[in-house]
Amino acid sequence: MAIQFFKRDLIKRSILLLGMMIAFSCDDRIPQDFQKAYIALQGQDRIAVVDINAGEVEHYVDVDFTNTGDMPHYIVIDETHHYWYCTLIANGTILKFDLKTDELVDSVFVGNMPALMELDEQREYLYVSRFMPMMGMSTASQLVHKIDVQSMTIVGTVNVGADSPHGIALSSDGNTLWAASNQASHFFKIDTDRFGDSTYQPQNFRIGSNVPSSYEINDGFYNALELELSHDDTKLYISCSNTNEIRVFDTTTGDSLDTFPVGMMPWHFQLSKDDSQLFVVNRMGNSITVMNILSGETSTIDDMSIDLLHGCALSGNDNLLVVTSPGSGNAYVYDTEDESLLHTIKFSNDSTTDPMPTGVAIVQ
Repeated sequence: MAIQFFKRDLIKRSILLLGMMIAFSCDDRIPQDFQKAYIALQGQDRIAVVDINAGEVEHYVDVDFTNTGDMPHYIVIDETHHYWYCTLIANGTILKFDLKTDELVDSVFVGNMPALMELDEQREYLYVSRFMPMMGMSTASQLVHKIDVQSMTIVGTVNVGADSPHGIALSSDGNTLWAASNQASHFFKIDTDRFGDSTYQPQNFRIGSNVPSSYEINDGFYNALELELSHDDTKLYISCSNTNEIRVFDTTTGDSLDTFPVGMMPWHFQLSKDDSQLFVVNRMGNSITVMNILSGETSTIDDMSIDLLHGCALSGNDNLLVVTSPGSGNAYVYDTEDESLLHTIKFSNDSTTDPMPTGVAIVQ
């Protein structure tokens, strides 16, 4: 009996061990000793890799691609294929890095001031908006590009017809890209299969009924900055930096659904993964608006030590919010439950320029 029991126990343990090995081998995520965030230091041409639980910089990645002040601005992470991407707004290039080693893999030149990016991990496409002219250029961009990230080549371009497309948001199926003009108060619904079709004009919608019907007129009334889609793709959220509000639209009809007043000059924002909360950094208000979308109740994180807020990102379980402040030169980590400040992340100043942290992305 003892021998049989021992054999059964040994078989159970073997099966359990095998199951654990299979589960581990199927988990394609990169093992992490800490919860990692990448923060663009636009003033120093480098990226800070940060342990957001400890509030400490682990190391820096040099992105001074041309040694002329390239200004890294925005970051997205591909956790499926283990890469991260960074826009360099001063030289018009997008860099591709290995997520495991943080070594440069490839790059692609897209043109004046690449702004924000959206990544289709399944199809391996990267979409990038072109915001404003580089120094010395007289005309604003109206372009959004589609990049094959395997070859790092532009495979298609859409001209939305309005100046300075900035905020973009990609549907979960990868079929639709939304873009908004920062200068004309219009947003656009782009069929991602039509990139490269020079005859294609995306469907356009007005942000407000009080603006010109033509998207070719730069009325500058709303100054749309960032877009976010609800996780079921039914609602589009737009931060309107000139009117201090977040506007919500139906993605089927383009009709306005709601308007949420926030702080002064809302910049980047994040939706919680259950779409119940909205976290908005208010650039000129030096504050963060936290909104319960269902009840409409809001609270404000008002910290006068932070100045000119810019980017924000939520951790994988939404318990931490990381915001960047180019004005103070720091990044901040907040507990989303009680809205308390957990860490002030200071960057080493071994450069003659200020860090100017802007874009932030967290490995989920």
